[in-house]
Amino acid sequence: MARIQLLPPELANKIAAGEVVERPASVVKELVENALDAGATRVDVQLVDAGKTLIRVADNGAGMDAADLALAFEPHATSKLTSVEQLFHVLTHGFRGEALASIQSVSRARLTTRTGTAQAALELESSGGELGEIRETAGAPGTVVEIRDLFFNVPARRRWLKGDSTEFSHVVELMQAIAAANPEVGFSLTHGSRKAFDVPEGQNQSDRVRDLYGDRFREGMLEIHEYEPYGRLDGFVAPPAMHRPNSKGLLLFANRRPIKDRSLIQAVILAYREFLPPGRYPVAVLFLTVEPDSIDVNVHPAKTEVRFMEHNRLFSLVKSALTEKLINSGVLPAIKLHGPALPQARPDSPFEPTFDVSQHRLFDSQSEQRARDAEHRWQDARRVLDEAMGPAISRFEVRAASAGPEPAATAKSEEISRQTPDTGLLAQAKALFQVGATYIVVEVADGMVVIDQHAYHERILYWLLENRISAQPMERQRLLVPQPLELSIAAADLAGAHLDALKEFGFELEAFGHGAWALRAVPKYSVGGKHLEVVQEILEELAQGRKPNTPQEMRKSMVESVACHAAIKAGDVLEPQQIKNLLLLGETVPHTFSCPHGRPTTYKLGFTDLEKIFHRR
Repeated sequence: MARIQLLPPELANKIAAGEVVERPASVVKELVENALDAGATRVDVQLVDAGKTLIRVADNGAGMDAADLALAFEPHATSKLTSVEQLFHVLTHGFRGEALASIQSVSRARLTTRTGTAQAALELESSGGELGEIRETAGAPGTVVEIRDLFFNVPARRRWLKGDSTEFSHVVELMQAIAAANPEVGFSLTHGSRKAFDVPEGQNQSDRVRDLYGDRFREGMLEIHEYEPYGRLDGFVAPPAMHRPNSKGLLLFANRRPIKDRSLIQAVILAYREFLPPGRYPVAVLFLTVEPDSIDVNVHPAKTEVRFMEHNRLFSLVKSALTEKLINSGVLPAIKLHGPALPQARPDSPFEPTFDVSQHRLFDSQSEQRARDAEHRWQDARRVLDEAMGPAISRFEVRAASAGPEPAATAKSEEISRQTPDTGLLAQAKALFQVGATYIVVEVADGMVVIDQHAYHERILYWLLENRISAQPMERQRLLVPQPLELSIAAADLAGAHLDALKEFGFELEAFGHGAWALRAVPKYSVGGKHLEVVQEILEELAQGRKPNTPQEMRKSMVESVACHAAIKAGDVLEPQQIKNLLLLGETVPHTFSCPHGRPTTYKLGFTDLEKIFHRR
């Protein structure tokens, strides 16, 4: 008996489905790309249970007649390729002819289609790969594909699917990318009864990008148009201040096809190298256009990975175009200092060498407006302290000479004084001053201590607020006018699931129009007037999967955000007394060597180290 046998068609289709159909977003991708290849100017996508129960894609494209429909669900049946030569000159999104066959083999599918000249629509159903009969039905010109109960006959695959919020976020990212690359086509995405987004047909590229990613590109967007004989680069980059902790905000397209290319992503990162802090990524939407025969899109079944014939030249095009745009934009690059490696501080030193001197940035400290803003934030920070520690008047607070503390406040002040060692940093200081409106320099007997004022203050507030929240629940105050939240589609969709958790921290949300939310009440503690930013930051991180949904992680994330927004900022000009107050406040906290996010706050540079840098020893 022969050991080599032909696979049954139903098994071959299920194997192919494993390559093409990873999750609901994979199905949406294949069906929407088919709609675009059919010449559609409008594509509407509807999901139930993030696509696990239903995916419905309707378009107004060319439609199919009975002969085409009979082959639509067959493997390797396509209208997009007729010769081997065309495989190396692909002008369509799809071309393999295996997507519909793979999808219908792991779902219950129904396809309804009608050409522009037909009197009636045609319908074909399939259940797990078993095809029904073609029959006439009512329907508008175009095609509607309904995919129900995805992986119903492959339970092992269905168990790998994530929660609805995660699966929906994948669909949102995909649909936004496809819509960004095809501004002349109108798109809508509906999840259950809620419309996630709806963009009109006939838009230009910049309007489409702003409609889809407005929170990132609303202000300071840089537009790029660069042409070389081997390729063209068009794109939109957000200002460097909009950096993110991962590369998800960096979208690449090749001939309107969303792609993943590590080398080109690296080209973008290198262009931004002098403009971003370490470990942060830029936000950009970049479109490459090359000749079809100079790109191979037949590398991976999902068609997200491609090969370029002129890859090195495209790398140079991307890097040089972005670098030139950033330099000409007037953004100030980081100034990095380089020197010999510095030795560790003595074990008995109260400050550890955790601040990296190679990451200094320059800030303008001359602006009067910035000084006024700094004073306002300082007052806000003091109110945070009051909420965290009660109404006590302590050594680190500035008061008029005529003001006398109440007895209870005096007792609290004496308690804090006992906790503050006389051998602390301020007691050792021979001189202290601020540089760059960002760093505090303290001269001590054997060297100098450099402090990042924002990270240092952030750590203090985090510790104080964490203890305050542990002691008693947060009080809320209702706003006279609800403040609308600017959320991405995915964040707005999951906001309702976290209403109770947000309320625990003093934030109350309410529905505000179709699929939108508004802030109705805020905590009584101050966050520098940035309550909206705190809530938006938390929800966006949850939507992007960077924060677990457990109450403990939610609490930690909220405290981190409040501390970050309430702390004094880089660029805030501090008076000498304010510097002293900050250092005294730091001595009441057990650990101030790193901020809640893990960034260093303090570095001690001994005179011995300086002598080595300048070759004095």
